[in-house]
Amino acid sequence: MLDKLLPLAQKPGNVETGKAVFLKNCAVCHTLEGQGGKVGPELTGVGARPRPDVLLDILDPNRSVEGTYRAWLVKTKKEVLSGRLAAETQTSIELIDTAGKTHEISRDDILALKASDLSVMPEGFESLPPDDLSSLLEYLATSKVKH
Repeated sequence: MLDKLLPLAQKPGNVETGKAVFLKNCAVCHTLEGQGGKVGPELTGVGARPRPDVLLDILDPNRSVEGTYRAWLVKTKKEVLSGRLAAETQTSIELIDTAGKTHEISRDDILALKASDLSVMPEGFESLPPDDLSSLLEYLATSKVKH
């Protein structure tokens, strides 16, 4: 599957279309040029990376998971939540779910807290139209310098 889509990294795309794809699919979790969510890594400057590498990160988010962006599962007395562990103290943890909502959970309420080997980033972006993926890469390539 990845081999079939990898040529998209070399195909020119439309920056405006790519921006729309980013805003619809990525901005809830990722910040680029000061706008977006804080669930996933900051992407400002990602355009300095080789486009095939960026495409692989989009299509296979579990290939290389930084500890900070590992998914955590929290079972409390009332609910089960999953997301990124943003902070923890002796008395509570702070979890950011994939919608970007922050949950502060008292350790007294936690029945189970388990780290996953998976990224908080969902899989399935290979289902986007190929032109959208090329355009997304074109848009991301415009951000070359970290501010």
